[in-house]
Amino acid sequence: MVPQDGQAPVSQDSPAPQQPSGTDTVKISDEARQIQELVKRDREVRTHEAAHAAVGGALAGSPSFTYESGPDGGRYAVGGEVGIDTSAVSGDPEATIEKAQQIRRAALAPAQPSPTDLSVAAQASSMEASARVELQNDQVQVTPEGEDKASVSTEGKQGNRTPEKGRAEVETRVRNLLPAFERNTGGGETLVPGSQLSIAV
Repeated sequence: MVPQDGQAPVSQDSPAPQQPSGTDTVKISDEARQIQELVKRDREVRTHEAAHAAVGGALAGSPSFTYESGPDGGRYAVGGEVGIDTSAVSGDPEATIEKAQQIRRAALAPAQPSPTDLSVAAQASSMEASARVELQNDQVQVTPEGEDKASVSTEGKQGNRTPEKGRAEVETRVRNLLPAFERNTGGGETLVPGSQLSIAV
């Protein structure tokens, strides 16, 4: 065919643009859906671990993640963890109680705690309960010692005198006074040992 008016000839045999086959369409759709799921999972994991770290404070470490590669070559977080110090404070049950409460808050900080999170929270509650028992025992042990010291001190001031011993001393003093009393009263009045006497012990 001879070109007219400077136009290039058009071949009648030019192939039409190729349309993606049904198989290619399904493959693209699956990859897009997989990427969307990975992006969602990555966001959830990072938010979850960030909540642990924020509430755990100085007790918690930095989040660490496990990754999965997507069909687009990207790396997406699909799992994670935050290390947290769950040891008791030696010799200080009150500090242990406060620490256990913070551990429990950190474990339950995410909107949807995992089974592992719930397990850590239960361990923290157990640690708090044990610390409260220890604190109560410490308080009970201190109180009797104080009472014993007070009792010893009081007895020391009284010369370790018992009620029976004091009564015997009174009766002895009364007997010693009887002769002089009888001389002054002519012997008409007697004092019976053991009666109520206005004599300081």
